[in-house]
Amino acid sequence: MRFKKPFPEIEFDHMRQSDLQIVADIERQSFSDPWSLSTLREAIGGKNPHSHFHVARLNQVPVAYVNYWLILDEAHIVNFAVSPAHRRKGLGKYLLAESLECIRDEGGRQVHLEVRRSNIPAQNLYCQLGFRLVHIRRRYYQDNDEDACVFHIGNLLEVDLEA
Repeated sequence: MRFKKPFPEIEFDHMRQSDLQIVADIERQSFSDPWSLSTLREAIGGKNPHSHFHVARLNQVPVAYVNYWLILDEAHIVNFAVSPAHRRKGLGKYLLAESLECIRDEGGRQVHLEVRRSNIPAQNLYCQLGFRLVHIRRRYYQDNDEDACVFHIGNLLEVDLEA
């Protein structure tokens, strides 16, 4: 099953070392407490066998990325961001749907993530892809004490990723 590409030239791929600077730029533009270039470099270095990084490339340039950890049948989406210049065009939905399909193909059945309570566009996207709000973590984000909304998919086999 494949999610419809928002553009014919978009590609889903594993993140490479050569993507790190662009991904670090997207990270800085997207988060108030971004991962540093060195943290990203270490994260894709292969030391954590549970960590997976994917990118959406538009004309061979990363415009969005996702990082998830998969342990046994449970995945945690750690990072997910789209370049500000490419938001609201379907790229994030495409990348997340493709990543969920990879998780399912690798044996993942449950998926969860945290998102800021104020990030309504992201919450709407997660709901479109089958996530459900299951919990609020009070004062989760250290930079401003904002609450986190915990979203969960209980059985990825029951989610329709085709659109």
